[in-house]
Amino acid sequence: MVFACAASLACSFSYSSESFSDSSKSSSSSSDSSGSDNARFRDDVTQYTEAYVEAGGRQEESFLAGLGDLARKRGISDWESEPSTWEAIGRGLGRTDVTDAQRTAYEAAWAGGDQEKQSAMARGFAKAR
Repeated sequence: MVFACAASLACSFSYSSESFSDSSKSSSSSSDSSGSDNARFRDDVTQYTEAYVEAGGRQEESFLAGLGDLARKRGISDWESEPSTWEAIGRGLGRTDVTDAQRTAYEAAWAGGDQEKQSAMARGFAKAR
């Protein structure tokens, strides 16, 4: 469904975030701790970022809104202040064919000028390469 969305610029990524979240939930046990929820959230963020970029996503607001949806579904609060979230975003970027200029543009737009977030994304990007 994600790649079908790429055909339309007006398509929202909310469906794809549900797919990642729902598929992760189906493979989990009922005795999950918040630590495993956090790990699954980071995996969801990496997959979501990769799919978003590969589908040609350009709107920072829709990307960040999709991350917020993923966090709510996992019961994660204050995801924006967690460096691990931003590293997961960087890992997702690292799994794509973005150029250095594109990566820098995504990082700057999504981090909103926050140097720590940009550094965390750069670390995640490097780990994925």
